[in-house]
Amino acid sequence: MVEKDTIVANATPLIPSAVGIVRISGEKALSIGKKLFSLPENLEERKVYFGKITDRKGDVIDEGLFVFFKAPRSFTGEDIVEIFPHGSVPVIKKIIEEAIFFGARIAEPGEFTKRAFLNGKIDLTQAEAIADLIEAKTEKASKAAVNLLEGKLSKKVKELRDTLLELVSLIEAEINFPEDVEEIDPDLIKANLEKVIMQIENLMKTYRQGQLIREGIKLAIVGKPNVGKSSLFNALIGYERAIVSNIKGTTRDFIEERLIIKGIPVKLLDTAGIRKTEDKIEKIGIQKALEKVNEADIVIFVFDASEGIDEQDLEIFEKIKNKNPIIVGNKSDLILDKNKKKYYFKDVILVSSKTLKNLDLLEEKILQELNLLEESDTDVYINLRHYESFKKAKDILSKIIKNFEFYIDQKEILMLEISEAEKNLEEITGQITTEDVLGNIFGKFCIGK
Repeated sequence: MVEKDTIVANATPLIPSAVGIVRISGEKALSIGKKLFSLPENLEERKVYFGKITDRKGDVIDEGLFVFFKAPRSFTGEDIVEIFPHGSVPVIKKIIEEAIFFGARIAEPGEFTKRAFLNGKIDLTQAEAIADLIEAKTEKASKAAVNLLEGKLSKKVKELRDTLLELVSLIEAEINFPEDVEEIDPDLIKANLEKVIMQIENLMKTYRQGQLIREGIKLAIVGKPNVGKSSLFNALIGYERAIVSNIKGTTRDFIEERLIIKGIPVKLLDTAGIRKTEDKIEKIGIQKALEKVNEADIVIFVFDASEGIDEQDLEIFEKIKNKNPIIVGNKSDLILDKNKKKYYFKDVILVSSKTLKNLDLLEEKILQELNLLEESDTDVYINLRHYESFKKAKDILSKIIKNFEFYIDQKEILMLEISEAEKNLEEITGQITTEDVLGNIFGKFCIGK
């Protein structure tokens, strides 16, 4: 267990609430807790006590509950005291102030979780999962975080590491004891390396989906004026957020709103209608619209289905076609002769913002384009840090496969290269790490976690 000083922080937000939590962790946690709380002499761990919370003068601060978790059977692996007063902001601040007076210091962001990692209670992927779980905006995001917290990614990484370590052991034995150990079959080495590469690639593929599930989709609605972009925006979010008018150029700046589509968070952007104009303000709005298109994960290109495609629509489409936009014909309720109406594009979704026709099809198309429609059998989604470490390992192993004949003749170099790939995998779970990495990860946590 890592020996550290004693820390204190509120484990619940500093807002008025029914109940708050003050957490103290470290070797002085219990002695500080006893000075703050009226407790029996024969204190039992993991038992809830009710009593008065007092300050250094003996004056009552509040009444509440007290629980003691003895090391190493605690979240941090250290002695932990948790005090549950009423959720009064002044009360919680006062308890923290008194704990500091009695020998604690205020915790840094994520320091409780960092101590849990340093004391071997969790690995680095599980620590990150706690932050993801706290920040989760949807059930899908929370489920993905729970899978990491349960160690599912750690298990997969361990399996990959074990395969590489086994190869290193066999190669090292062959090098050091050539007379006693049979030469390892090159085909066995190659097959195992290719298997590890394939498994790493499968995990790397989950990064993009995981990012969208955690952070949400950026979705921009683009088109010329008066095709019903703002009406479609309002229809998707379920209420009138954007101003709707038949006057061209009504939307001069982008409007942003959040919604959930089948459990996926979406940041929806309604942009200014793109057209040639001399109006300076409208020009700025159009420029911003094009900038938002570049930032978006996916784009909806809207045209007026009742009027059909014209040259202005096509000019706009040329500006955004690199984003592979979803083509939407709005105002389908105004089409007079559906049999004769033809459009320039093959794959068109006809919708009506007024009647809400086919909005469900549009939502499905959005998720389909991002490979988020079908329920995946993937139980973990990696983050950027994991992705970069996996890529380093994969690049090393791919280099070995590409130059396999050379490496088979140079077993010492082969062993070192495989070991280097294995170390990159160790970075994912935190067996190898640096203070910079830890600071970056735990600095994103809230105080008290």
